[in-house]
Amino acid sequence: MKDDDMEAMLDGINPPTPEQIRHQEELKIPLLRYKPSSKAGLLLLILPLIVALTSLLKRELGLSSPLLKSIGGLIAAVDGNPVLTFLIPVVVLGLPLMAMIMNLLAFSHFTYVRERKELLITLKYRPVNIGIVLFSFALLLFFFMPDVLSF
Repeated sequence: MKDDDMEAMLDGINPPTPEQIRHQEELKIPLLRYKPSSKAGLLLLILPLIVALTSLLKRELGLSSPLLKSIGGLIAAVDGNPVLTFLIPVVVLGLPLMAMIMNLLAFSHFTYVRERKELLITLKYRPVNIGIVLFSFALLLFFFMPDVLSF
């Protein structure tokens, strides 16, 4: 094959074109900013953590102190009241779940590309937010154990 034949053959081939990725033109905005959501997540976990620690100290370790008795009495009083009894599931399940969702949204970015019909999910490395998500998940697992909230 001669050079002229090779050039003529290569001129007839359509070269592949890479996908049009516009990283510089596209701005990925997180749904929530990571610093305020980590602070809010920690504030949301204070009350469930107190309930979990009280249950753990009283049930597993058998510790008894006036503080633990007062916290357990408060939880038992709320549980005994027919009007306020909905607060216990809100505190032990709702608050950690809300903290987990807020912090998941803080380090994940979602972009929908219409031309290719794709949803691009980008996860940023935010150790504090990831730690809060894992701690919230651990609290939820703890509260789903049987007889945890028996004071």
